[in-house]
Formats: sequence, C-alpha cells, structure tokens
Amino acid sequence: MRTTSRFPYGWLNVFEEDDLQDFIKELSEAFRLIDSSTTAWEIIDAIIHEWHESAVAIASPELAAAFSAETDEVPLKSPSTQSAV
Repeated sequence: MRTTSRFPYGWLNVFEEDDLQDFIKELSEAFRLIDSSTTAWEIIDAIIHEWHESAVAIASPELAAAFSAETDEVPLKSPSTQSAV
C-alpha cells in the first residue's frame, strides 16, 4: 500500500496498480456516456465517491482490521413448522 498524498486525489495512492486500472476502466466507460446520457456526470460522481470511500476504508487501520477479522459464523437453523401460539 502506498502512502497518502496532499493532492486532491492523493487518496488514489492507497490502491494497487491493478485496482487503479479498474478505476480508470470504470471512469472511461462512464465518460463515453457523456454525449448520450443525461446522467453520465452523476455516474462519474458516484464512481469517484465509491472509490474514495473504499480508499478511506483501506487507509483506516480500524476498518482494515474489521474487514480482515475472522468471524464466528453460525449456520442458520430451519424455521420451525409448529405454531408459536
């Protein structure tokens, strides 16, 4: 993981190169819609927002620990067919 920067999009530094390629691909696809879609800019804004939120989560030690923590999963039981009344 790279360090963060003081540049407006410095948060992109937390991503690996293959992740950045995915980000560029998503943005490129959205930019192609600009002439044909009235919501293209909203889509672009949403893509940037979601990637920024992911960067915040990756950069946060607390969130990174929570995401990587193993959980004790308990299998669900089938519902009872008997009435509770």
